[in-house]
Amino acid sequence: MPCGWRQRPKSPVPAELRHGVLPMMKFFPRQWPVGIGFVFPLLLAVLAACVPPRHSGLRVRPPVETASSKGASLPRADPAYLQWLERQSMLRAASQLTADISGTQILWRNSAAASRPDMLLEAAPNWFEINPHLAVAERPLFAALAESGFPPFLSALGFTGLYIAPSGERADIWSASPEPDGANVVSPYFDHALGGDEDFERMAEGLEKSGIQLGGELPPAATGLGPDFMLQARRVSRFDGIYAMTPVPQKYWEKLPASSSEWDCRPLSPALAAGFADEGLLPARLTRDSLPWASEGGWAVTGEVPGADGQRRRWLYRYNGNVSRPVLLWQDPSGNARRIFSAAAIRHTGMQRQALAGIRVEPLMGLDARQDADKGPPREPAVSSTPSERQWAELTPGPEAIDDTGREVHRYGGWLMQADVLPQALTGRVLGGAADFTRDASVWPAVVYALLSADAAPLAATLRASMALGVEHRRLARGLQEGYYVDWRAFLEMPDGAELVQRARQLAGGSAEDSRLRTTIASLAARALQLDEKQALRPENAPAMRRAALSLLSWRMGLPGLVFVSPQDLTGMLSFEASGGRGGGAVPLWGVNGLSKLGVSGENLVFGPLQDQAANGASFSRVVGKLLLARQAAGLHRGALRAVMAGSAGCIAVANKLPDGRHWLLATNFSKARRDFSVKLSGEMEGKSARDVCSGEVLPVRGNRLELSLEGHQSRHLLIF
Repeated sequence: MPCGWRQRPKSPVPAELRHGVLPMMKFFPRQWPVGIGFVFPLLLAVLAACVPPRHSGLRVRPPVETASSKGASLPRADPAYLQWLERQSMLRAASQLTADISGTQILWRNSAAASRPDMLLEAAPNWFEINPHLAVAERPLFAALAESGFPPFLSALGFTGLYIAPSGERADIWSASPEPDGANVVSPYFDHALGGDEDFERMAEGLEKSGIQLGGELPPAATGLGPDFMLQARRVSRFDGIYAMTPVPQKYWEKLPASSSEWDCRPLSPALAAGFADEGLLPARLTRDSLPWASEGGWAVTGEVPGADGQRRRWLYRYNGNVSRPVLLWQDPSGNARRIFSAAAIRHTGMQRQALAGIRVEPLMGLDARQDADKGPPREPAVSSTPSERQWAELTPGPEAIDDTGREVHRYGGWLMQADVLPQALTGRVLGGAADFTRDASVWPAVVYALLSADAAPLAATLRASMALGVEHRRLARGLQEGYYVDWRAFLEMPDGAELVQRARQLAGGSAEDSRLRTTIASLAARALQLDEKQALRPENAPAMRRAALSLLSWRMGLPGLVFVSPQDLTGMLSFEASGGRGGGAVPLWGVNGLSKLGVSGENLVFGPLQDQAANGASFSRVVGKLLLARQAAGLHRGALRAVMAGSAGCIAVANKLPDGRHWLLATNFSKARRDFSVKLSGEMEGKSARDVCSGEVLPVRGNRLELSLEGHQSRHLLIF
């Protein structure tokens, strides 16, 4: 019997959940008035020229500032230009969005302290994740996803949620260094690539009819270089305190790196940053700077910026990733950064009724002066065991940002997901607060390493460590952003972590310096099989490619919690470099014809475009869909990891206890050769029978042993009953 042997049952979830709208969110009509409806750009000589609505899907180009922007005769920043910037700012949007809610009964409709992850797990365990800047359609994304055939296609594959992120307007029009992944968000409103609010409503209505929930991200803690940053740098006082930045006295300018223009921002060298710390301009030491797992960042400086008061300043500011990503200052007494997050939650969860809200605040973890800053060398925080109360508190203001935003999201009836790469040791602390789910950042790099090296020991160690920590696996989000890259930092928790990272980089062909490898499951499968891109596309290699790619996805689908699968995963996109399109990595979505006209080639898709796969019952996406349907029918999403079993070289199995007392066993052979795997079962599973979830084959359990035969790079899913 084929995979998905049980018909998809009628959901035990209450009727109102089955229609894609969770009950505590129903008090918000879909057509709630939007805070900023129109934008009036200021031209050089005329201030009243109207343009179409800002968020209609059209890009609004900033007007060119007058002579002050060129360092010419004007003594201060052009007031008309500043007014135009304010109309584009997140802080102005926050004021208007909160005005719709403040003082109303809406604040009392739901508990901010609500903890109900199981409700969302029942309604939407399987999520289709789209990065809109790595997808191509003939129309804006929302309009393309509203196509009549797309929601039923998702539903037929077992997807119960659609997660679109990042969705906020990008800083590309403000920055000389656009980011193809769209992470440089500068607004809670939709980017033009997605479409406008009306497009979103049409898409949402179609998804509701198919019982599919919606989700996405709030603006990140490290935004793009946009209007709010520029207004703070121009010393518009009501914008003070949004970002972690401070002006540099002019007597120190000669020490600063030269800049060719206002926003030609340059990083400070460690020596220069230390010198400014000695002068009291910067903190002597941040807790963040001693965290081995923290993402890259530091201090940077702007060019000369003319202020609203007529003074010219250069600003030191904290950045994350690159100098075009300034970090919000959560702890500023003005509360401006917190207001931006609060307003984003109102729009995302309240007005749009998106059930799941992702939050990325890792740049705030430890963004605080160290308590022992004046006591010699920095103390290395422990990350290999459960952090103490003090160690968790030292990560301020990150924990506060997660909890405060989680309470905001709960207040409007939604669920919060922590979406950053954090150490496994922090999982319990994160889930002990207001977060409903947190990203599983530890298993994926270990799975990739196992495929490339045929060594499953780090994977087994990672899973056993999570069990020892008492991690609630049903509250983990698996696969989030993993259709686009691998982040090796999770290995740093292990005793030999640094060596593992170097070995993993070498095997994967990544840079010796980067903590992340931009890649896809198809590229990883091809590398494990030692195939180049042309060979990976040949028909004779299709079975092996399919097996290896499905094994990688199996370590999301074969474990409890939320599952995220991307179009890059399902189409088998081979690489970002060869894909063409918007900065590389773009794949065709629903309803795309004539790909070459859109600047995208479908030739590097091992499994083919989604619409082609929809018509083929044996396609890769259909096989993935059968597993998604089976995991939901069995209740694996609400299960618990119970055992990790190692076998012969490259073989590993995990057993998950299901809510009804049965077990779901995932067994994988990560080596290239065929292996016989004798799986030793625990007492609860002894003397039972095992049924292959995909083939329907029933296998006997002899005593406490289950004998499996696995092809190279093959995974098998079995129900023990």
